[in-house]
Amino acid sequence: MKKSGFLAKFIGILCLSICTLPIYTVAAADDSYANYNELATAKIIGVDYTINSRSTASDTAVIAIHGGSIEPGTSELADAIAGTKYDFYSFNGIMKSNNSSLHITSTNFNEPIARTLVKASNKTISVHGFSDSSKLTYVGGKDKIMIEKVKASLTAAGFAVADAPSYLGATDATNICNDNLIQAGVQIELSTGLRTSFYSSLTTTGRQTKTADFSKYSNAIKAALV
Repeated sequence: MKKSGFLAKFIGILCLSICTLPIYTVAAADDSYANYNELATAKIIGVDYTINSRSTASDTAVIAIHGGSIEPGTSELADAIAGTKYDFYSFNGIMKSNNSSLHITSTNFNEPIARTLVKASNKTISVHGFSDSSKLTYVGGKDKIMIEKVKASLTAAGFAVADAPSYLGATDATNICNDNLIQAGVQIELSTGLRTSFYSSLTTTGRQTKTADFSKYSNAIKAALV
């Protein structure tokens, strides 16, 4: 057999082998669980985490999949933005410590209530937090029109805004914010410094007391959704 013919045959066999391998969901580098199914097997709802949701006649959904004490301050903000006008969802870490272990990256977050709610929406706002002492919001996602409206509204309200860096860009089609009817949503990432300014503190008790900036920020997002 000629060398070129042998090589072609070998590559064909190799490709066939790779293509027939099963595909698994893999946890993100910093995640303890690859998806909600794994988390639900290891943790107890009502003890380690809770889920809150409201459905309305609206085609808009506001969600916080890293709520409670996972990314503190995100669930309260999403709740305020949604109010009684828009659909609302929050996955809340309520453990005494190490709530960050409940984090499931947005592309793998497959909790069924959340996915069902988002799939029925035309507009989706997903609220997240990132670690930084600045007061900054990154805006990402695939809904370019809504992204610009959110950025303009927050800027007009006096908040610092920037385009999300690639690792927070939320441009993956499997990101939950893009799993709606138009296959395009918005993900906002609030820095620790910004979230801290919204409450007396980021503790569970501290988040019950909200500042004027909390209302100003939530109202700016509401204005963008109109």
